[in-house]
Amino acid sequence: MSREGTGRSEVLVVGEYFCDLIFAGLSNVPRPGAEFFAGGLTVRPGGAYNMALALTRLGIDTSWAVDFGTDLFSRLVLEQSARDHLDPAAFNLLAYDVQRVSAAFTHASERGFISYSQTEVLPPPVALLDRLRPQWLLQTFRFSRPWLDFLRAARARDIRIFADCAHGDFTLETPGVREFLSLVDIFSPNEAEALSLTGRHEVDEALDDLTAIVPAVLVKCGSLGASAIARGRHFDVAAPSVEVVDTVGAGDAFNAGFLAGAVWESGFEECVRLAVACGTLSTLGAGNAALPDGAELSAYAAGLPGATPPPGSVSCLAFLTS
Repeated sequence: MSREGTGRSEVLVVGEYFCDLIFAGLSNVPRPGAEFFAGGLTVRPGGAYNMALALTRLGIDTSWAVDFGTDLFSRLVLEQSARDHLDPAAFNLLAYDVQRVSAAFTHASERGFISYSQTEVLPPPVALLDRLRPQWLLQTFRFSRPWLDFLRAARARDIRIFADCAHGDFTLETPGVREFLSLVDIFSPNEAEALSLTGRHEVDEALDDLTAIVPAVLVKCGSLGASAIARGRHFDVAAPSVEVVDTVGAGDAFNAGFLAGAVWESGFEECVRLAVACGTLSTLGAGNAALPDGAELSAYAAGLPGATPPPGSVSCLAFLTS
């Protein structure tokens, strides 16, 4: 179901772009006073671009609210967004530089990053919500007052909010964090983020803490799959064993898979299964090369154990609001 049929966008992604410079084949970890040559370099869009692209590939009517400037990195990502057929309806083109770049390196299977964001990341105007009228908002983890006001505006318009997480120097006791979580419908950290945020040592304990604030919590557990709690029910979905090529962006693909299921009116557990399947498929190629389309995702998820929905299951949205 698309904007043309309902007057509403299906998903609005909100979050900044990054231009990722990924160095590979280093002989050692970079250190001051030494120069190392990489064996390979990949330049590709990053940040919230990955979630917008994954949803678009799945056939979900997706807009991405993002600021671009006049700088080289903005131009590179804008040019790639056109090649990837991203909807530019919510792009905000500014008349000055908005440099956001991340240099990543890999050595002995470990990754390191040096990132730079030139300008503050602010929420889009509330008028965008009225223009696009999205069913879902896919929101990055921001808990300053302007972002909290934006989330409140979305809730006032009956927009469902799916929030991703991020690593950072904050916990549940940091001002604004609990308020942020109380405004979202579904929160999806990875295992390390959930433990860091709650100060717990076990995922089940972290889930209990988070579901005291958020109606539904999905914890991404990497190659193990995902653990979720919603309305007092606990769901564990195992990930299939695959030959992993690249895990970058798997969490973004996970988010997209879940929201695709929600838009398709799948049951909650099936949405979690689609999320795990989409994240798994994304690891089978470098970068975004393996992101599936809707038919590929549905066929792959249908082949996973326990993929038959239980009798009488209701849609994800009905389950969350019942």
